[in-house]
Amino acid sequence: MELEIRDIKKKYGKKMVLRQINLTALSGQCTGIVGANGCGKSTLLRILAGVEKADAGEILINGKEIKNPLRQMAAYVGYIPQESALMPELTVRDNLKLWASFGDYRENCRNLKKLCEQFQIQTFYKEKVKNLSGGMCKRVNIVCALIHSPSLLLMDEPSAALDMVFKEELKGYIRNFVKEGGSILLSSHDEGEITACQSLWAIKDGMAVRLPKEVPVEEMVSKYMK
Repeated sequence: MELEIRDIKKKYGKKMVLRQINLTALSGQCTGIVGANGCGKSTLLRILAGVEKADAGEILINGKEIKNPLRQMAAYVGYIPQESALMPELTVRDNLKLWASFGDYRENCRNLKKLCEQFQIQTFYKEKVKNLSGGMCKRVNIVCALIHSPSLLLMDEPSAALDMVFKEELKGYIRNFVKEGGSILLSSHDEGEITACQSLWAIKDGMAVRLPKEVPVEEMVSKYMK
């Protein structure tokens, strides 16, 4: 699945966060977005997920414009936000069943079983989300995003709060996902995730800049991430 973003703009009050964002995420690739805190990376991902509305611009999937991202993108997208999207008063089980109820419930439950084993959710399946550690909560959010077998993943600092074991598990999932033709757009400060991307973009001054893959991470950090 190919994602194309054309002239996306977003302003909060008088502050222009995204001036004119143009970028493409291709099928079978992990596309990374880097930039300093507050540059608009998370805002862009929320717009693509339909959580926020752009002030102007177009979103295209396989060349077709998406008029209503909240409704239309749900068929394609798995979104892992930086902050938890879970209901803290519910158990992990109830949160997961709620996410599985959208779409083909039987198929989603089959996927859910495999994902819970992969990310070792069973050990705290009956715990309320409010009692989980940051790493546990992140793992559940990841599973929620993957339940529906999306063809496009939007990932905002996906490995934040994960320990080394599950960081590697997530990287393995990302590798397999793009190998099977999926498309990933991720925002990250993690050097391992950045170097694993086949395509890199930086957001600076509200604009997206395509980065040569051979740019050293140290140079990238000093120029775009501070």
